[in-house]
Amino acid sequence: MNLISCTACKYCMEQCPKHIAIPGLFACLNAKKHFNDWNADYYYHNIQTSSGRKTSDCIRCGRCEKICPQHLPIRDLLVEVQKEFE
Repeated sequence: MNLISCTACKYCMEQCPKHIAIPGLFACLNAKKHFNDWNADYYYHNIQTSSGRKTSDCIRCGRCEKICPQHLPIRDLLVEVQKEFE
């Protein structure tokens, strides 16, 4: 199982011009992978993206990756989240 090692520091969110809740979206994908959790779909659609900011809104500017202390490939990981939930 390949979980995303995000620590939810939220530095990425501070840099995101689209205000995407990146750590929360990663947590949804991790929950779905680890627990095979059907609730992850609910949290993605009704909690994490309720403000209208989905992974597909990412403009791939890379600002999030420049500030990430874990050096995560956030843009690619958001595509993975999008494939799973959208």
